[in-house]
Amino acid sequence: MYPLRTHMGRTLTKNVADPLRGDSSPLRLCLVGARGRLGRIVAELAAEHDCKVVVEVTRDDVEPIRRSEATFDVVVDVSSRNGIHRAVGIAVAHEVPLLECVTDVDVRAKTALKVAESKIPVLHAPNTAFGVAILRMALRSIGRLTNSWPVTITETHHAEKVDQPSGTARSLVEDLRISRDDIEDGHVISNRVGEVVGEHEIAFLGEDEKIIIRHQATDRRVFGHGVLRAARWLSKERSPGRYSIDDTLEGLDEPPAITD
Repeated sequence: MYPLRTHMGRTLTKNVADPLRGDSSPLRLCLVGARGRLGRIVAELAAEHDCKVVVEVTRDDVEPIRRSEATFDVVVDVSSRNGIHRAVGIAVAHEVPLLECVTDVDVRAKTALKVAESKIPVLHAPNTAFGVAILRMALRSIGRLTNSWPVTITETHHAEKVDQPSGTARSLVEDLRISRDDIEDGHVISNRVGEVVGEHEIAFLGEDEKIIIRHQATDRRVFGHGVLRAARWLSKERSPGRYSIDDTLEGLDEPPAITD
């Protein structure tokens, strides 16, 4: 790893394969929230995306990660609201990009991410499913063309999910608010049922017709694959700043391959 001079005069560790490692070496990840539901999936799927989890951070870890003890290319945070500050601290201290996947982000965490964006690349992705990224792109177009139609958003997740509405639903509200001002987070209908992985439905209600768009995640592995694809994208010499999952679709001519 070697320093890259940014347009702001600061140095940032360049996020490319170290020449001493060779081009075939896997992308090295520091995984915050490694023992959680999504963290275990990311670790399980890492090799399929030519990635390797070299550092695992759990809620019980309190000691700082010294540069002399670990080298990694991207920090991936799949922990919780409280874990965001730990992830930010690690990424900034090691001058590597941060992929932030926590959905329940409060004002304090948003401030920490904003400060980090001036120093390192930060990709905030409350939902890393490829289908959700497509849904959001379509939603912005449909919302603009139907801005006089009433709209409803319904999200359903497993009973253990704490935040309501979901981070994805809040993102959908933000997308719609680009072209209309009649929808807020409080208008989202949230359901918590059993082991539902994740469902989001948006309905546009015309006078004698309706448009319904629905995304259903049937296996949590879809989020793990999305995390790893985003981490690889983020490692490609990105400048400090804020990125979204939409940015990772640029130049993509076909959807990610389906794996068994």
